[in-house]
Amino acid sequence: MDSVDEKWDSIIAWLSHYANNNSAKSIVSKLVVPASSYFIWQERNNRLFSRNQRNATVIANIVLHTVRLKLMTFKAGKGMKHPLMLERWKFQVKALSIDPG
Repeated sequence: MDSVDEKWDSIIAWLSHYANNNSAKSIVSKLVVPASSYFIWQERNNRLFSRNQRNATVIANIVLHTVRLKLMTFKAGKGMKHPLMLERWKFQVKALSIDPG
């Protein structure tokens, strides 16, 4: 999503173009956008109804943490094809050795 600007129409156009794509970049984007929308909406409701406020950094960290937890549930597949993505999301990749017996 490097080429996408901050306008909602641009984000939706990019997501709809890559909707059937299962690349790591596409999957992460499909997680970040709804998580961001949810937590921004939650913050809006908090400010309107309970007068609790969090700053933008706290909300961004909540979104990143939530997406990171969801990514941890996915199978990485053989060969770890996306080490940069794993590094960017602060995953530690350990070589697993299987003892046949």
